[in-house]
Amino acid sequence: MKVFFFFCTITCCNIYAIIFQEAVERLSKHELILSIESEANELSENAKIAGSWGDPNFKISAKNFPKDTFKSDETPMTGVEFGISQKFSLTTKYRNRKDSLTALSNSTESKAKDKGQLLLKSLWNLLITIKRTKGELKILSENQTWLNKTLKISKKLYANGKTTQQAILDIQIRHSEIGIELNNKKIDLSQLHEEMNYLIGESEISFNSIPWQVLDKRDEKPQDHKESLFKEKLRASELNLYASRLNYIPDLTLGIGYTKRSNIDNRGDFVGASLSFPIPTSHKRYSNVSRAIYQNSKNSNDFKNYLKIKRRDQVILEKEISKLNSELKTLSSKTLRFAKNLRTITSKSYGLGGASYIELLQSELKLQNIQMHKLKLEEQREKKKVELKYILGESIDG
Repeated sequence: MKVFFFFCTITCCNIYAIIFQEAVERLSKHELILSIESEANELSENAKIAGSWGDPNFKISAKNFPKDTFKSDETPMTGVEFGISQKFSLTTKYRNRKDSLTALSNSTESKAKDKGQLLLKSLWNLLITIKRTKGELKILSENQTWLNKTLKISKKLYANGKTTQQAILDIQIRHSEIGIELNNKKIDLSQLHEEMNYLIGESEISFNSIPWQVLDKRDEKPQDHKESLFKEKLRASELNLYASRLNYIPDLTLGIGYTKRSNIDNRGDFVGASLSFPIPTSHKRYSNVSRAIYQNSKNSNDFKNYLKIKRRDQVILEKEISKLNSELKTLSSKTLRFAKNLRTITSKSYGLGGASYIELLQSELKLQNIQMHKLKLEEQREKKKVELKYILGESIDG
């Protein structure tokens, strides 16, 4: 036990407390979020590429040189041609392709923001569990102190012949059991802090800075980033489908050329022009349209399904929170008060020799179980509040 406390002391010396807002700021720079933001930036650059007609082509051609002499002044058709060509689109498909990838980039940005909310939700859940664990430590410490006093009373009663040695041993056993529970809870707390280190680094959050009241507030203008994610994905697939259909109309490639000749026929240099376009006879264009239709249908159904799930989870969570509030109200106003009174009365009766040590330990254990149950119910309620705010897109950053 001494070694454990020494370890905790050394560890605490190397960890400093930060306020909740600083923890939120650290979360916004988490590697998971930065990775998704880089993906969004990549898609944004891909959008610029997809919207471009491409570079013009410059060509130099040596034309009609005699194979035996390679001289430029033997025939009137010999010359060097300089040409330039550019692809032109007769439709807005490139703009739609660009807009489609831009929407996909926006969807990925929403994914990064949603991931930030998920990390923040994980932080809240950790803090709520730490709060419950600290509450359990307090209850166990108070019970340990109460048992110390009870043990002193029992020794006096034993000295006066009013109780048995078994009573003292059973109380000592119960005292040691609480000691084990205390040690386990401290280890649990240490493990929870290790989980927090992954989120915000080697530091603790000052509990006085945690805005617990935000969990009971309703936002007037919530921003559901996950819903935005699905919306932008659907918009991206709609634009891609439109661009795929426009692709039935082929692009034109226009070119002009200037041929420098030796002018042996006194006709001067030549100029020329060309027009070319692919003939859409393969299955490539048609398959691209079919693929875009299926992708758009998938994104549409995903979005509709998300809205249904969101509505379902909202109703379920609101009812569960209401049920927990009702149970906690009864537990706090009646059950817990009765259990405290029972232990107090039994303790006084035991000191006067009216109650047995078994009744005394039962009243102590019953009170502890009720107190622990209350903490767990509060933990469940607070976590469901966090989940509800996340589902609705409400702010949980304080």
